[in-house]
Amino acid sequence: MNLEIYRRILSGKTATVVLSPRALWRLTGADRVRYLNGQVTNDVMALKPGTTGRAAVCTAKGKMEGDLTITARENEFYLEAVPELRESLGARLEKYLIADDAAFEDLSDSWSLSHVFGPTAPAAPEGGFVVAYERFGLPGHDVWTPKTEATVVGEKVEADVVETLRLEHGIPSWGSELTTNTLPPEGGPQMLAAISYSKGCYVGQETIARLKSVGHVNRTLVFLQSDTPSFPAAGTKVAQGEKEIGMVTSGGFSPRRGRGGALAYVPPQAAQAETKLRAGNLELTVAEPLRAGDRL
Repeated sequence: MNLEIYRRILSGKTATVVLSPRALWRLTGADRVRYLNGQVTNDVMALKPGTTGRAAVCTAKGKMEGDLTITARENEFYLEAVPELRESLGARLEKYLIADDAAFEDLSDSWSLSHVFGPTAPAAPEGGFVVAYERFGLPGHDVWTPKTEATVVGEKVEADVVETLRLEHGIPSWGSELTTNTLPPEGGPQMLAAISYSKGCYVGQETIARLKSVGHVNRTLVFLQSDTPSFPAAGTKVAQGEKEIGMVTSGGFSPRRGRGGALAYVPPQAAQAETKLRAGNLELTVAEPLRAGDRL
């Protein structure tokens, strides 16, 4: 990993990660707000123009079909997800669009998306736009560009640096922490923030509301800190005492902590801070993910 760029990002310097290829969509029309609000877990009506939020898309039984970011503009929404979800999630988002005054357009082959780290917004590309969004737990801006070549400001950031930042901040990712077997409330604080319990009906709402009324889920995502630079690999079983209780979904070394770390699913009773667990031969402790500004 390029530690120099990693440290520059933490100090607030400008650098860019090219996110494309991504699944990119635009939703327009007079019914766009009402329609999208009935499809996703978060409250789209509360999303002001020029802001971005995260949401899950679920089956009627509450299992995730994907997660996405939603950016509101004056008369349109821009939606984004990992490229693997382009076909399935695109079809799902368009599925109930029958008699609504709304148009759903796939931009994946004509637009590109990049993320510029740093508190200062870069210049918007011609025909595109910039929106502030702490995508990786640090100040930054998403840059939507209406051409296949993504906008790059400053140095390019490689994928391993971004993965380290994601892990340190406890941000779940589709394909690792989030799958079609995941219920959104299981995904830890990041996914809980992507759920509105007051906005009314959406696909999967009944199951998710029932989980809240029961008071807990059967598993929850936590950050685990190692006492050494070593870290467990994804797929490693997590144990408490002699009992296997969960599984690691992502692991890596945190330069800021000087230790290894991991994200893992465990039962709620094992998710309290300072709880001692084990993954393979490694002793691990449940800890809080880092927050913007943490330097340690």
